[in-house]
Amino acid sequence: MAVLDENYYDVNFNKINWEEVKQRYAAFLPFVENRDDIRKLLNNMMGELNTSHYGFNSNGAEESTLYKTITASTGIIFQNEAPYTVDYTVKNDVADFADGRIQKGDLLVAVNNTRIDSKQNREFYFSQPNIPNELTLTFKRNQSEFNVKIKPTSYNTTASLLYSMWEDNNRQRVNSLSQNKIGYVYMRDMGESSLDKFERDMVSDSVAKKDALILDLRYNTGGNVHDKVLQFLSQKPYLNWRYRNGKLSPQPNFAPAAKPIVVLINEQTLSDGEMTSAGFKALGLGKIIGTETYRWIIFTSAASLVDGSSVRLPSWGCFTLDGKDLEKTGVAPDIFIKNTFTDRMLGKDPQIEKAVQEILKELK
Repeated sequence: MAVLDENYYDVNFNKINWEEVKQRYAAFLPFVENRDDIRKLLNNMMGELNTSHYGFNSNGAEESTLYKTITASTGIIFQNEAPYTVDYTVKNDVADFADGRIQKGDLLVAVNNTRIDSKQNREFYFSQPNIPNELTLTFKRNQSEFNVKIKPTSYNTTASLLYSMWEDNNRQRVNSLSQNKIGYVYMRDMGESSLDKFERDMVSDSVAKKDALILDLRYNTGGNVHDKVLQFLSQKPYLNWRYRNGKLSPQPNFAPAAKPIVVLINEQTLSDGEMTSAGFKALGLGKIIGTETYRWIIFTSAASLVDGSSVRLPSWGCFTLDGKDLEKTGVAPDIFIKNTFTDRMLGKDPQIEKAVQEILKELK
């Protein structure tokens, strides 16, 4: 692929004989029968470079499907052991009614007047060609049945709200463990909307008035706002000022670097989340706690081909000041703490607990 020859970030192609790879894969071209075959062939070939942020994409009308199904989300989480019994409703989702009309332990017995077969997969009752405008759910509580009408949403919307609930739980955990001394800010990615949220959170009373900060970059999926985040975190006070008989106030108004900061990372912190973590460490802004990052960080460009296909090009490598390729080394924490599957099942978070402990020691 000529565009990769000209744009790949490593001129030595990760010590792979790229010409030999191309010749080897060219032998399969006579057996390509459809668009999916060429996608698989070229993506597998690019995969030989053992790199990230690459891909060949091609689509056409011949692959369009006439029929499809989508699963409507009710915002209700059911119990694992009893798949038709309500566990809880997702905060701010479509079933989160102010009057709490759906409660833990309610049994779903019908959907749009179709009685539930307890041996049937639950999603069968919510899969349709399109998300309906309304669903009528019938529940049984004690010995009585009652109906609730819901305007269903997509599973992506519910998943995002579940993510927000996890973030809220982390914030409450930090507040409880630190007796409200430490602010907590989470970034799920490094996009512009997350940057806006980060900046609002940082100047809010729940963070700015605290004695320290935990910036959580676990599960961060990347983007390209690392520089703005690090510039904000690097602010230090350089003067004080005050109005007559007023209290001294620092300049700048928000100076995070004057307080202890801990960044949390894990094995699913990737891409620009890794850039941010590496920059935080290089600038000496505080401690990093968690596990090593994913090693998945290259900045990309793209090229369009004459048939409408496109190639994602790993064009910019990311290196530490001493020359280490983050794609190969990732970012190591200052204090290694791993959250296990058992921890998650039991509602524990040793990484947050350790971050709070370290900050409280520093505050003393």
